[in-house]
Amino acid sequence: KPIKTMRPGQPIWGWSSYGISVALLIASLVIAARLYPGETFDWQYTVVSALASKKHNPDGGVWFSAGLGIAMLWLWPFLNVFWKRGDAMGRMEGLSVFALKSGIACGALMAVESVLSPKLPLALEKTHEILALLAFLFSYLGIIGLAVSKVRRQTAFLGPIALLIAPLLAIGVSQFALYLSQRNLGWVDQSWRELGVPVWQSFAFWQWLALGVLWIGLATLAAMGARRH
Repeated sequence: KPIKTMRPGQPIWGWSSYGISVALLIASLVIAARLYPGETFDWQYTVVSALASKKHNPDGGVWFSAGLGIAMLWLWPFLNVFWKRGDAMGRMEGLSVFALKSGIACGALMAVESVLSPKLPLALEKTHEILALLAFLFSYLGIIGLAVSKVRRQTAFLGPIALLIAPLLAIGVSQFALYLSQRNLGWVDQSWRELGVPVWQSFAFWQWLALGVLWIGLATLAAMGARRH
């Protein structure tokens, strides 16, 4: 059942907004990594939040926090590629886009929290973790919803969609399992490498993979055409 129709003349940013988002993400990541204390930033054993943290990355944290937040906001207009002007949006697609927008909003708030974290009261010290969890949860629910909707319309895309969804499910299951089983190891950092913890068991590795899959997944769905034409 259609739940939304685009207004005639409503501007569509499309792929230009996606390109800006990717550029901002890469630029902020490179700058923050170069300013990270130590010789080389070890992304396999250093969590995303450490790169954006003023405590762990005093000179570069604000760069990645702000860059990540703004990059996510630029994904908002990119979501217009998933339907056409004057074309009604199905219920599943509408809910999926709403979930993606909720994830983007949580990601942007997480960036603001990271920049202003020293000024937050102690009662809100877990705000970052909650916002990060909601950002990933809503974003991946949205991607999976759009993928399922695409398969329902064109079964020929079942194979590529399955390849897209499989990493998302693996990331979600593995991160939850690692969170429960490796909490005794403490903060994820390069000491895990020295302890002999394999890369595939590193919580940081899966976090970075999850971040990349968010952008890659959206681009893949848009390229395949998330709406029937």
